[in-house]
Amino acid sequence: MHRSGWNELDIEALLTLGATGPGRWRSRHGDANLNGRSYGGQLLGQAMMAALLEAPEGRDATMMQFLFLKGAMPDEPVDFNVTPLQDGKRFSSRNVRGTQGNGRTVLDAQVTCAPPLDAPTHASPTSAPRGERPEDLPGFDEVDRASIGDITRLGGYSQDRKPGVEFRIPNASQQLAEAQMNGCFRFWMRTSQSLPDDPRLHAAAFAYLSDWWLNFSALGLHLRDLNGRKLYISSLNHALWLHRPVRADQWLHVEAISPCAQAGRGLSIGSVHDLQGRHLATMTQECLMAYTD
Repeated sequence: MHRSGWNELDIEALLTLGATGPGRWRSRHGDANLNGRSYGGQLLGQAMMAALLEAPEGRDATMMQFLFLKGAMPDEPVDFNVTPLQDGKRFSSRNVRGTQGNGRTVLDAQVTCAPPLDAPTHASPTSAPRGERPEDLPGFDEVDRASIGDITRLGGYSQDRKPGVEFRIPNASQQLAEAQMNGCFRFWMRTSQSLPDDPRLHAAAFAYLSDWWLNFSALGLHLRDLNGRKLYISSLNHALWLHRPVRADQWLHVEAISPCAQAGRGLSIGSVHDLQGRHLATMTQECLMAYTD
């Protein structure tokens, strides 16, 4: 795949698609994980972008439901085929199917968009302490190495793997220890670079970010129980509900919990708020987490 003209900080480039026909789009750059497969967040963001490129003007993304079907290869382009599902008075929905090579299906997603509606409102409060400034918190590379411990055994949990994501963990040592006991974990994130004022790009960039550390709330609970055993970890499905338009280049506070892991599947739920404490989005992910021996 053509990889020149961008760097690892440029999430906009990683989400840019080229038109190949009516309702058809193709990725331009690959974004690899430690396991040599495509980073799930890039697939989420590209599917969101493909759907929004085919959606009516004036309707913001409100929901995405996404299935990871097969591992995508970062050195091969992904072809996105977008099919209209609904164009009603209030909602427009698009199906997105991603394929590689000779038609191998790697993902399937549904994205819904809607205009702002006059309606009742309520929202959950943020768990971020009043006045907490994420830019004043230490970066991941400044966290005490002893606090990180065995986390690397759970996958690509390191800042150097995704420098396009600016990431902060409040009270990192305490939180990393407590996450192994209660499954609760909170952090701040945003894109490392500013993005143009394009709502479609910000929705796609948020989808990219949403795969970052969300499933740690499920995986971290079992770090103490591994005792040398290895886990096979892979994202199975992912969902986003965007309650308000999100700016992905501004600080987003995530509080993640894991209500259950059973039969090889761990569920994580994240609530996303901005610096003003407004509830912007809710996200869920179910991941495969099974012993390999």
